[in-house]
Parts: sequence; structure tokens; C-alpha cells
Amino acid sequence: MRSFQSKVFIFTGVFVSLIAVLLVLRTGIFNTPKRIEGIEEIAVSFDDLKIPEGTKVVGIGEATHGNVEFQEIKLQMLQKLVNEGTAHAIAFEMSPAEAALYNDAIHEGESDLTELIGGTDYPLYDTKQMVDLLTWMREYNLTHDENESVMIYGVDMQTGIRAAEYLLDFGKKHEGLYTDEEMNTLSILVAEFDSQHPEARDFFYNLSVKLDSYDDVNCKNAAVIANSLVQLMDAPSYEKNPNNYSVHRDTCMAENLMAYYKIEQSRGYSQIIITAHNGHVMKYNTDKTKEVNMGVKINELFEGSYYCVGTEFYNTCVNVHTAKTYDEEYERANHDYCSDDLLAFQAQFFDGKVYCLDFASVDKTHKKVYNIIHRLNWTGMAGEGYSSDWEVYKSYRARMIVTDHYDAMVYYYETTPIDPIHY
Repeated sequence: MRSFQSKVFIFTGVFVSLIAVLLVLRTGIFNTPKRIEGIEEIAVSFDDLKIPEGTKVVGIGEATHGNVEFQEIKLQMLQKLVNEGTAHAIAFEMSPAEAALYNDAIHEGESDLTELIGGTDYPLYDTKQMVDLLTWMREYNLTHDENESVMIYGVDMQTGIRAAEYLLDFGKKHEGLYTDEEMNTLSILVAEFDSQHPEARDFFYNLSVKLDSYDDVNCKNAAVIANSLVQLMDAPSYEKNPNNYSVHRDTCMAENLMAYYKIEQSRGYSQIIITAHNGHVMKYNTDKTKEVNMGVKINELFEGSYYCVGTEFYNTCVNVHTAKTYDEEYERANHDYCSDDLLAFQAQFFDGKVYCLDFASVDKTHKKVYNIIHRLNWTGMAGEGYSSDWEVYKSYRARMIVTDHYDAMVYYYETTPIDPIHY
């Protein structure tokens, strides 16, 4: 009997040990990342990253919404392309109406930008980094003609009464632009805002067509705002089919970007910047998947002239909205994570602990890096809405072949949390 028990004990021990070994191999626990020799030969600084000629859209993604560095790089990209003379506009993952308020503010010198940013629909933009971006844009505009000014746009159709209110104010500031009937209807729709109002869709559609017919940048911007309300009213129910809603949202964001690109073309510029979460800006290898997101739609609409730059961390302390906390219960908190991305690990060996890779410049002579970027690997990918799943399933990461999704990547060894000003 004792012999049998001993055998069971030994078998159990061996089984548990085997499971532990497999777990270690699966999760990478105790695997120590190493420096990749020769990576400095193909890595470049952000300033030295070259955007290919013929690019119409430059995407700059965020591995998270809640890190300082990923917000700072938006301004760095804008400054880079303004200095190169190809782009004078940056489009954000925010409502067109909210961006229009910011756009108005950076074209005059009176508004308190910190106070303005405090009224944002997105607390993740309520940061010093966003104020710094708007401040730089305003200072640039005060020393340049209107045609040379820098612009900020919003592409997200998740808008609402703010858009209707902006259109009403726009009519008041441009006397005679709307008919008396249009002003009265718009006043009623604002006072009794309902995205399901039976007459609202046709009204905003017709208003968008009218505004777009004027040869004026501000009117064409207002036309996109009016059309964003149409997009909202056409959206599938998120509760009934979140996937269809997401596809609709990303498609609309790409279409809005095209509308803004046409405005920029009329101003004499051949490029526009789009910034959003990595999950929106990244492309897909459509030979391997049927997934659709904003990046895929942008690449289709702009016939391949889309250059997508992602961002990535090795270690992060990220500030994230706690899922299912709203209004008075709204809560944000900091969380620490590691992506286990070997290429992001290399950033510690570069100046500022950051570097860039243009994937087209990595060939098989750089075997180690080439193999990494062409096979499945973990990358950081944290959204808004923290839950315990992040800890249990490490859902702050995504497993992907980066060259299927990005043209280049900015790697950070560590990133710091944003500190929302008014939250």
C-alpha cells in the first residue's frame, strides 16, 4: 500500500513539475531578455525617421491612451512634418465638433487653453501634453498667415449634442449663412436633442451638403461636423451588435479623414496626420484576415499611400479609466505592466531609452531583428477600461506580426502615466 502511495506521490510530483515547466515556457517567466547585437545599425531616432515620398496619410498610434510619451509624440510628429513642409494638420480620435472648438482657439490668442481642455469629452486628453500641443499650434499660427496655419481636426463619429450646439453657434457667428427656418429647426433640435429624432437625420444631411458647397475652409469643416451627426444616427446599436458598431465607427473615421484631407489639399498640403489608439491606426494584412478597422479603411481610401507608425513599451505605468465607473463614480488609476517585447527591451540601450525601426529597412542581413518582426510576438495594447482580466489574462497585450500592421514602430523602454488635470 505504501509502495502504491509512493508511486502516486512521485507521479503527482512529476506531473506538477511538468506543468510548471510548460507554464514557464508558455509565459516566459524567468526568461531574461538579452541585448541584440547590431540593432544600432538599423535603428534610428525619431527625428531621423523618413516618411516615404508620396505618403498622403501619416498615422501615429498609441499603445495606450494613458501614457505621457504617447501623447508627446503627437506634437513631435506634427512639428516634424510641418518643418518638412508636407503637412499642416493633425486629426485626432475625438469628435469633429470638439476639435473645431480647439481649432477656433488656436487661431486666436484669447482662450485659456487649460480651461478649454477641461471641458473635453475625453478625460484622457485633459492633460498637460494636450495643452502643450495646442499652445505650440497657437504660437505657430500667430506668426503665420491663415493659409500657412496648422489645423486640428476630429474624426470620431461618437458625437452628439456638442456637434449640434457647435453648428448653431456657427450659424450665429455667420449671419445669413442659414435661413431663418434652418436656424429655428436647429434651435429646436439642440433644445430637444435626440439622435433618434425622425427629422434630424435629413436635416443634418442637407445642412452638411449646403455647408460643403461653400468655398470656405470653416464651412467645409462645419459640413464634416453636420455629417458626423448623420453617421451617429446611422450607427448600428452597440448593445445589439458591438462588432457592427465598431466597423461603422472606424469606417466613418476614415471617411472623415478623407474629407479633412481634401480641405488640406485645398490649402496646398499633400499630407495629413491621423493619431489614435494603435488598434485604430494599425493596418491588417488582408490576405490573412477579414478584420476591418480605421487603418484598413484609410489604406483603401488613400489607395495604399498610408504610412503607419505604431508605439510600443517594454515597461509601463499607465493611467486608465476603471471600467463601469461613470459620472460621479468616474475613476482612473495607475497600473504597472510589462509587454515582454524583446525589441522594446532594446530601447534601454539608446539615448532617451527610445528608438525607431522602419521595417522596410530591416532585411535578412539583420537576421535576429528580421525574424522577430516577421513572426508572432507580444506587443503592448492597453485600451480604456481597466478590469481584472488585465491581470488574469494579460489582456493589456496583443499577439501579432508587427509588419502586418505597421510600417514603423517607436519603441520605448518605459513609459509614464498621464495625470489628467481636472479628474
